[in-house]
Amino acid sequence: MFLLGFLACLGVAPHRTQAQPILPPAARADSLAARPAGLPSQVVLRLDYAARVLFAGRDYGVRQSATTPSLLYNHRSGAYAGVSGGFYSQASPSYVLTDFSLGYGNLLGSKLLYNVSYDRYFYNASGSAVLANTGGLLLSYDFGPLSLGSSYAFLFGDGQTGHRLVPSLSGYQAWKHLGFIDKLFVLPSLSAIIGTENTSYQIFSPKVVQAAKAKKTKKTAAAPITEQVNDFGLMGWNLALPVKARIGHLTLGATYNYALPIKLPHEDDEAGFGAKSFVSFSLSYSWNTSRQGK
Repeated sequence: MFLLGFLACLGVAPHRTQAQPILPPAARADSLAARPAGLPSQVVLRLDYAARVLFAGRDYGVRQSATTPSLLYNHRSGAYAGVSGGFYSQASPSYVLTDFSLGYGNLLGSKLLYNVSYDRYFYNASGSAVLANTGGLLLSYDFGPLSLGSSYAFLFGDGQTGHRLVPSLSGYQAWKHLGFIDKLFVLPSLSAIIGTENTSYQIFSPKVVQAAKAKKTKKTAAAPITEQVNDFGLMGWNLALPVKARIGHLTLGATYNYALPIKLPHEDDEAGFGAKSFVSFSLSYSWNTSRQGK
């Protein structure tokens, strides 16, 4: 079996997914995994905390943490629906966005996973209404303890569009019945983030991004920025090492993240291009609403 996704980390049967860009949990740091048919329907309550809020390794001069509660329902058919909220430590008010998500996923054969999804983001006054919609497609292929996959996201809203592609290589190892721990998961992954510069608007508002550019403008005494350049290319690399422990219906998790941003041609140094590392934590409780295979 290969890398477990969001729900597998909660201790249900393995679900196949892949690494995501470094985003706060409200922006789906853990992909809502496809659930192969035959698994029970399930409700999941989850709380995530990320010590840093980054997009492809960028912080745009804002150092903050994120806390995200979420509620997810998975139907045994493979369909799922969820809602999550995002609290940012440096935002005012701190509650920034609500994410409603719908999707469906299943297996083609025994090794190829597909997952299609749609997310709608609702922002408060401290957030950004730009690119408030995301349609996603994920494909992942299992070969032994490893998986090779890629996700594509089409972002749109407020007259703008953006694209994000995330290829990844991931692994999975598990141990059962370690004392009071029912199951222990180790889930290493390496992923690249390829996309348009404006996809950062789902995490950092255009005002924050433009403020970083304005700092450069002031330093160089250049003319004010009036042209919006939206480059496409490799934006960064991310190495993640999640460790999850399931104890009954409860799952505890900790993840070490190492992010290496790559500068696009027209980006400014003020976006923050140094390598960054941080930890994130998760706590979840799940229960089945139907029997497996029923």
